[in-house]
Amino acid sequence: MLPEVEGGLNAAACCPAEVQIPCTQGLDAIVQFTNTDKLHQKLLYLQCIPAAATSTKYDDNVDVLLPLLEELGHDEDQPEEVKLEIAAQLPALGRILHDQQQSSDCEPEDGSNHLLRLVNLAVHLLEDEEERVVLASQTAVLEIAPWLDHTQLHGILLPSLDRLMLCPEHEIRSAVTQLYAHLGPALLSSSEGTLAQNADAIQGVLMQHVLDQAEDMDFQVRREVAIGLAVLGATLPAEGHHNSLLGAYVTLCSDRVWAVRKACADILPEIAKLANAETRETQLLPVFDKFCEDVSHWVQTSALQQLGPFISTLEAHHIPQSLLQRVIAIPDLEVTGDEASQLRLATAFNFPAVLASAGQEKWPQLRPAHSKLLQDREPAVRRTLACSLHELAALLGAERALADLGPAIQDLCRDKHPDVQEGLVNFFPALLAKLPCESRASFFQTLTQSLSLECATWRCRIGLATQLGSLASLEGLQPDILPIAMMLCQDPTAAVRSAVAKQMGLVVCALWPYQQAKQGSSTIQAADTHKEDESSQLANGVRDISLHQTENLHQHFHDSDMQNEIVRCVHSLVSQDSYQLRQQFVEVCYHVANACCELQMTVFRTHFMPAMLILSQDHIANVRLALARALRLLRSSELADLPEVLGTLDVLARDKDSDVVNCVKQQPCHKIEPDN
Repeated sequence: MLPEVEGGLNAAACCPAEVQIPCTQGLDAIVQFTNTDKLHQKLLYLQCIPAAATSTKYDDNVDVLLPLLEELGHDEDQPEEVKLEIAAQLPALGRILHDQQQSSDCEPEDGSNHLLRLVNLAVHLLEDEEERVVLASQTAVLEIAPWLDHTQLHGILLPSLDRLMLCPEHEIRSAVTQLYAHLGPALLSSSEGTLAQNADAIQGVLMQHVLDQAEDMDFQVRREVAIGLAVLGATLPAEGHHNSLLGAYVTLCSDRVWAVRKACADILPEIAKLANAETRETQLLPVFDKFCEDVSHWVQTSALQQLGPFISTLEAHHIPQSLLQRVIAIPDLEVTGDEASQLRLATAFNFPAVLASAGQEKWPQLRPAHSKLLQDREPAVRRTLACSLHELAALLGAERALADLGPAIQDLCRDKHPDVQEGLVNFFPALLAKLPCESRASFFQTLTQSLSLECATWRCRIGLATQLGSLASLEGLQPDILPIAMMLCQDPTAAVRSAVAKQMGLVVCALWPYQQAKQGSSTIQAADTHKEDESSQLANGVRDISLHQTENLHQHFHDSDMQNEIVRCVHSLVSQDSYQLRQQFVEVCYHVANACCELQMTVFRTHFMPAMLILSQDHIANVRLALARALRLLRSSELADLPEVLGTLDVLARDKDSDVVNCVKQQPCHKIEPDN
């Protein structure tokens, strides 16, 4: 994939005061101001070309815009910023002309001729000295070329590129080699024009163009050939081309310049995917060993960084012990600097792929290297391993994962670096799902204890909050979820409170039937006055709850009826002195109501809605506004016509706060889905 390049500078943001900002985008204005001597003025109106072309007839675009761009693009005295802006606007203009031609009476041949003029302009700009202009021109050719017909492609575009390959400047030859490589995939992926049926033949022609440059005198061109082999090879038809590609690749692997060999090392996994098992074993394995013994440190490092992806292309019985030994040795390599940390990071990232390819039976050999990487001083390495533990657990199986990865999971749960914590939290449900049910609670409790307010950043807590819905659905965690959910509902950071509120519907849906399933009961009773008194008492107990103070509450929940505890804990928010927690209560109730597709709606009406509606009398306007927003969202549900809801809306419609009144008057909107 070619590097992305932005258009010219943001002329509107930095133009002098005397420059006229475009208020119209007509062709006359563009012609007038692109011929000015004021650079910013010219750039501003060049940026207006797509908008002007969209609102202009096809014939006028062809008669006015094309000659204007051709004149400016071929003017060698134009500043580089102007050439860059012209090249950047060519793809958009090409798309507009193509669409307009499709819907007009213009002959298809005429339309493609006009597009060819844009391609020719882009090819001319490939010779520019400014790298950004060249990149923008390459992009223009790649995006417009699929709309050319077969004759224009073979008779005009490719010969034009061939002529550029004769230029003495290696920069131009490198740019054209890049273009050869990327043009094939661009044509093949396009479903437009007449090229789809000729795509395979075109691929072969372009591959030969790339191979012809493998012996170029300049190493930068040969390096682009090596990179281009992987790009073209990924979309080549299997028959008739891979042998020549592999032959050229093996030759370049012995190039006299280390930069070419490094480029070959970087693409080894992509080349290996194109080869059959015999070729990988007889040709590519020796090439990899040669890279690892190369005189250039950069070639060696690149090869080792590709070790994991290369192993993943091999079948288990074709993976030599020498490759696994290289993986095992990486944590102990006596290499310093950024290259060493990047090498360990790449090894950590690819560890699941290596194990998947080598098979479970190789885990005892690989486990020491994994353990050493878990103790790496670089947080990025430990974070990468934390993000992939669920993949290893899936490969090893639940019991073996618990035995071999259990200590590592506990260590990562206690890791104090926020990046590592975030990585572990983001994949924690997937990890616990791969472990035996009876072990999940221990790991969950260790993690939540380490995410105390004193130790964890709010990003870690918001990560945990967004995972609560998934965690609550895992068997073995139900008694431990509610205390953590209530702690996060009272978090000092608003983003954390909002995130956990969105998950509370899923949490309640998962926990509500928990006690029923254990005790075999099938009905619930409405909360009575005694429960409300208990709720008030519990509020005093959990008002100042924090992560490291939930241990007693865990035991209380284990011994109590889950449904009563859910009601008590959620109602504890409305009993608080803080208006922010009363707002939180409203948001939690709204998301519980949204989740009632899995609960009977009577659960929400009986246990949550009465206390929520009472807040229409709250003395804090923000609480009443939160209630108004929740009811506005619920007005599209079956609750909308209930007398108590209508009465509350009538009260809020006469509220003394104008924001509350305006919110009630707004149209109902769609419900908010919880984040996954």
